Amino acid sequence: MNTETEIPIPFESYSGNKPFAFVSYAHADKVLVYSAMRYFHEANLNIWYDDGIPPAEEWQSEIAQKIMGADMFTVFLSASACASSHVNREIQFALSENKPILPIFLEKITLTPSLKLCLQQFQSCFCFKLDWQKRAIEVIRKALEDSDKIDPSARPRKKETEEEFVDESEGLWKIMDQIYNAQITRRMRLKTQRETEEASLLDEKVSSETVPSIPVPKVPSRPSGRTRHPFAVGVMVDKPDPKKAKERKASFTDPYLGEFSWIPSGRIAIKVPYSEEKRLVHVKNGFWLGQVLVTQEAYTEVMGTNPSHTDTDTGDEVFNLPVNRVSWLDAVEFCKALTALAKISGQLPENHEFRLPTEVEWEYACRAGTTTDYYFGDDPTELHEHAWYVVNSLRRIHPVKMKSPNPWGLYDLYGNVREWVGNSFVNTLLDESEQDEFRICRGGSYMKKAVGCKSSSRDTQSLFHRYRNLGFRVALSGPPNL
Repeated sequence: MNTETEIPIPFESYSGNKPFAFVSYAHADKVLVYSAMRYFHEANLNIWYDDGIPPAEEWQSEIAQKIMGADMFTVFLSASACASSHVNREIQFALSENKPILPIFLEKITLTPSLKLCLQQFQSCFCFKLDWQKRAIEVIRKALEDSDKIDPSARPRKKETEEEFVDESEGLWKIMDQIYNAQITRRMRLKTQRETEEASLLDEKVSSETVPSIPVPKVPSRPSGRTRHPFAVGVMVDKPDPKKAKERKASFTDPYLGEFSWIPSGRIAIKVPYSEEKRLVHVKNGFWLGQVLVTQEAYTEVMGTNPSHTDTDTGDEVFNLPVNRVSWLDAVEFCKALTALAKISGQLPENHEFRLPTEVEWEYACRAGTTTDYYFGDDPTELHEHAWYVVNSLRRIHPVKMKSPNPWGLYDLYGNVREWVGNSFVNTLLDESEQDEFRICRGGSYMKKAVGCKSSSRDTQSLFHRYRNLGFRVALSGPPNL
């Protein structure tokens, strides 16, 4: 058993907007590095490091962005670090970005000629000397304090670089900007009865005596005014309609995916991007949603293959792990195949199909009538009871259904793997089905921090991409909801 992966992280990497130091190191040294970094953390220094993530292609983009955004670059040097191509690349990149560098030697070594050329201009600290921690803290603190005194507007290079190096989420919203600009004329022409009625429904009908008001959750992390991201600002579950009681079954079980939870109809209020407008969206028809993520066993039985990456070091086969490394297209094909199998076996309800839940349906089902940051409240310290995330996951996936479910019996909404969804908020708000190359994924993952595992958390990815922390769950429904 490889015990190295079980070394707990000393603290969460800094994720705020204040000056911070980037820490580079070889993963073979992380026991010593974690111990050393605790001194920095206890000295109230803002530190970003990769939380022990094994090097992977999908993380290179994030690491590069963090180096560009850092105000200090600190590297722990050892024989392992000198031999690491990742550490060498990070040093070279930090130099190209003109970052102040603090080399910290974990042991007495002779640097390679290339590293000696790169680092000889910088003063170093040596872990085998007394009071090295005090010296390192002084150097890092001075660099961060000096950076904090600089007017942000006086940092054109940093701002310019950040705009050039964009992730897929940024790319999506640049495309959306173009779409909005192209649709200005059409949208101005369509300020008609539909929009007027929806605005009236939100402002008047929701506050009437016949329909209780939709509670508005607090969104402290969201800026006031306009935002480029659509997000939910209220949710309400419809009261059961006696006339439709027969339409709802107590439960639904699929031979491959297991139990499904019934999601009743209701409404969710969404903030429209780039505006002050709120739009009320009605989930008109109740639907079923898989209680668990699609597992590797289920995916293999239906599709005949298992594309997943599995981080296990027990030497034993682990069952009920969520499928991962599936693209959006893979997830859609799975739903189609499952629908065909259910029709052949006669187990599919009339006029129903398996599909990905829409983004509106996913967040509505996740919140289960709640408006807090999480369906269990606003306290992130309780998240470990409900999700596998960076603090407790050991950076790997876990079997489904091991954590507590939400009030509607849905598991792993905040962790394990993120989840592909169908139509996005934007498709719904613009009443359009046309999409570009990007798709939305919701929920947290075993790589995410607590702040990235809220009911409102969302990411964008290309519909072709496959990641080890990205899977899906399946909805079963009749007529379209939206």
